[in-house]
Amino acid sequence: MKLKTLLYNSVEVRQAIVQLFRSSKGRRVAISAFVGQDAEAYLPKPKGLQLICWPKAGGTNPNGLRKLVKRGVDVFFADGLHMKVYWSEDKGAVLTSANLSTNALGSGNLKEIGVFLEPGEINIDRLIQSLKIRPISSKELKRLDKYHKQYVARNKGGDRMGRRIVSFGEWYELPFRSEWKLGWFEGTVELSSNARAISESEYGVQEPENWLSCRSGDYKKNDWILTFKLKKSPTELGWMFVNYVAKVPRSDKKAYSRECPCQAVQVWKKRIYPAPPFSERSKRFQRAFSKGVFEFGLSRIKELKSCKPPKPLVDLVYKYFKAS
Repeated sequence: MKLKTLLYNSVEVRQAIVQLFRSSKGRRVAISAFVGQDAEAYLPKPKGLQLICWPKAGGTNPNGLRKLVKRGVDVFFADGLHMKVYWSEDKGAVLTSANLSTNALGSGNLKEIGVFLEPGEINIDRLIQSLKIRPISSKELKRLDKYHKQYVARNKGGDRMGRRIVSFGEWYELPFRSEWKLGWFEGTVELSSNARAISESEYGVQEPENWLSCRSGDYKKNDWILTFKLKKSPTELGWMFVNYVAKVPRSDKKAYSRECPCQAVQVWKKRIYPAPPFSERSKRFQRAFSKGVFEFGLSRIKELKSCKPPKPLVDLVYKYFKAS
């Protein structure tokens, strides 16, 4: 095997990968154990590129994969993957320690090294055949979503490099969109004694950051809920992350409701958690959401049997978002 160039640091590795894929006019393959949220920055001419990665929470960012699929990358999964190979049919290959992430190739602090090899030095098909790859799927990406959220919440913000929040329009146009739920309220409700006890005993926090009354089965651990005050023009929009759902005792008169006998609880401030599905803070989104809810109908919102946002409502919000 003829070694052409030794790449001594992250900058040299990144430059070699970008140049390799930018200049190639043939088949291109990226094999990277983990993929960060901003991986697209290191993959010029993404359409038609084959990417193989390990869908492991804490390593591969599900939203990074969604953006790559949208841009035409053919994504495949392989469990237990640790190698990093960036290959082109006509321009050679880079073997490196660096994953496809900003932490490794951009502004992170990881120390990386690599080598550049001439075309024909690697039998890429033999390598791929050893990996037992499978195509990306909606089911598996939702599973990665679930465990990614658990990982970040457990590590209290351990995903700082991958927390860029997309707009509602970006979220809507992504393939395999991340899921969220609706959470409406009409007034304030006290935290139940049972919910407070769970917060103190399991999380060591006396006063959780947020809570929402709900029906049994509405929400589950690690859900993102878009909460809002239900009125003609919905207000107080905000994301809430569910750490747990607690039953409210009937004896707890200030917290109990026959219609909503449970409370979903967020323990810490939002900065601790993974990025929500999209940003709710822009006036553009808030106006679009308000118009969408009003047109969909406040009474229909109250009558929803599931807190998953119905497609007609989401489509209405997107219509007004694009028109603004």
